Amino acid sequence: MSDPTYRALTNGRDLPAPLQPTRREADSRRSWEGDAHFWDYWAVLTRHRRTVVMVFVGAVLTAFVWSVTARPVFTGTAMLRIEKDEPRILKFEPPRRDDTGGESTQTQMQTERRLLQRRTLANRVIALVGLERHPEFSSVGRRPGELTDAFLDRLQVEPVRNTRLVKLSFESRSPELAAQVANTLADEVIAQQFDDKKDASQYATRFLTAQVNEARQALHSSEVQLSQFLEENDILFIGGERIGERVGERQALISQELATLSDSLLKAKAERIAKASMLTQATRATADSLPAVLQDPLIAHLKEEATKLEGRYRELGQSFKAEYPRMQRLSENIKEVRRQIHAEIERFVEAARAEYRAALQKETEVRKLADEQRGLARKLDGQMARYNLLRREVDTNRELYTGLSTRLKETQVSSSLLTSNISVVDRADVPLKRSGPRTGLNLLIGCMVGLVGGVALAFLFEYLDTSIRDPRAIEAILRVPTLGLVPTRSALPAHLGRPPLGPGDGAPGTFALVAHEATGSILAEAFRNLRTSVVYATPDHPPKTMLVTSLQQQDGKTSVSTNCAISLAQLGMGDVLLVDADMRHPNLHGILGVPQTPGLSDLLVGGVGVTEVVRPTRIPGLFVIPAGPVPTNPSELLYSPRFTQALATLGERFAHIVIDTPPLLGVADTLVLAPRVEGVILVLRHGRAARNAAERAVQMLGSVRARLLGVVLNHADARSTTAGYQYYHLEPFPSGASTWADWKTRDRSAS
Repeated sequence: MSDPTYRALTNGRDLPAPLQPTRREADSRRSWEGDAHFWDYWAVLTRHRRTVVMVFVGAVLTAFVWSVTARPVFTGTAMLRIEKDEPRILKFEPPRRDDTGGESTQTQMQTERRLLQRRTLANRVIALVGLERHPEFSSVGRRPGELTDAFLDRLQVEPVRNTRLVKLSFESRSPELAAQVANTLADEVIAQQFDDKKDASQYATRFLTAQVNEARQALHSSEVQLSQFLEENDILFIGGERIGERVGERQALISQELATLSDSLLKAKAERIAKASMLTQATRATADSLPAVLQDPLIAHLKEEATKLEGRYRELGQSFKAEYPRMQRLSENIKEVRRQIHAEIERFVEAARAEYRAALQKETEVRKLADEQRGLARKLDGQMARYNLLRREVDTNRELYTGLSTRLKETQVSSSLLTSNISVVDRADVPLKRSGPRTGLNLLIGCMVGLVGGVALAFLFEYLDTSIRDPRAIEAILRVPTLGLVPTRSALPAHLGRPPLGPGDGAPGTFALVAHEATGSILAEAFRNLRTSVVYATPDHPPKTMLVTSLQQQDGKTSVSTNCAISLAQLGMGDVLLVDADMRHPNLHGILGVPQTPGLSDLLVGGVGVTEVVRPTRIPGLFVIPAGPVPTNPSELLYSPRFTQALATLGERFAHIVIDTPPLLGVADTLVLAPRVEGVILVLRHGRAARNAAERAVQMLGSVRARLLGVVLNHADARSTTAGYQYYHLEPFPSGASTWADWKTRDRSAS
């Protein structure tokens, strides 16, 4: 860059190209636009530290006052032991309403804890102790349940960890009442359990009595049905105690007889078939070949005799003729023997026929007996099915009746035996020390509540606060750069340890000239930083004409414009002109000590020339054009071509022209001048400029095509926004010290 101003800032050397944003700056910008970090929350708490401290102190004081002024509370504590089961004195199990055998110890203890807090037990203790007449409970309402609720609120039931012990505690303002209620409650817990057990036994007795009567009637009815069945089927058993066994024996006997008859029938049938085969063989021509015939000794003898006679006959036939008497006698003898053999064979055939008829008769008789036995078995099976059904019903009813009768007698015996699984281990003594209020705990709770409440309230105020307090908010919301930060004057002495600006610190003129009168102060350094940002705001050359405006009055635009012009004049590279274009409320003439007239309004109406309104100041290199008389139509005057012509003429004479204009919102003066200058500087007051108003101002400048250089955050909190100045300015340096001493001497002489 060859511009003189740039070369003055760089001692005649050209600056290198602008560096890219550092990672820290990029992360800071992303953190504002995205996720918040720890230091963002810390900044919120720092801004609202008074709220946090006030809420914290208020909560702690409230807890302390309440702990000191509250009436003391005493606690009476009794100790109970709760076993899993009741002591077993009887062999049988007594009646119970529920079975807790499968529950864990923790579940049982929690159940017992809830039972100790039931309202029926509380009402019982209230009636025995007479709490409704006690002065401590006189203020409790008389509506049903209110006294019980108050009693349960003071009652604490606490199981002892990893044991079967339970502590009963009652809080009261009277130590005697606390101990009395705790002991009464311990006694009534056992008494209530006895009453519950009596009720359960009575209920079980009534229930079992009714069931026994019903079982007796059912048994009688089933026995009558069984007797009628036996009588109808003409079944008689001897020895009634084992009728079922006898019926089974009879059924087995019939089955055995049926099996025997079946075997006999098979044998008779086989024998009949054998006899029939023999008879068939005997009736044939070959009957003499029957085994019985062949084995008969008589037939064998006769056959042998016949063989001998036939042999003799053939022997004699060789010598004699058939008519020979001896031959005739032999022939007759042979015939007689043959007849006897035939007669014997016929006798065997008749015997076989007789045996066949006997076998057939036997088979018929055995078959008849088997059929009869089979019918008897079928009949007995049907009777036995009905009998077994009736018999089982009788046995079931008898067993049910016997079991219910036994249980009824056991219940009647156990109802007169009162045992409990709860016992009193320690009774409550009258407490000597109070149990509350506990001051230390209350203060701790107050600290926690105060801290949490203060932080929550601080973030609530931060959420409701729509003002701009951080440069990152300017870049994130308005999308424009931050040219500089001007710290607040009231925070600087306490923050940096520097002397104040002087007695006139509150006067506008003192702060507006701080860049000249206190060149070594942090305020002057802030304006020098602003000057650097303005010079490098444009890429080609520094803006020659620039306009300074704000959202509303008291934002410090006049002080910013004055100090900015002084900082530019201190470069020594040309004169700087400061124009007071705020013709509605002019005050530059008073700050710089020049006459108000003639001024800008006179120039615009054509009454005077340009050279007549430009006035030198006591600051080297700084000239000013006052506002002049207050016109009735400042917007029309600023819109006239004379202002443009005058601006062009003055641009040839001065290196920089700084124009102080009215606030942007409410009047049109700034919007008339903004398009005619090379850059606009918007001044926002820390904590006062609303975000929506700032966005609207940027939109208005954009609508007239004004070139917005950036934003100056004025009156910024030194604790959060000027930390970067602290390190440098705490170090001593000769020029700053001498400048401060010179300014302090001039201030004393002026006062």
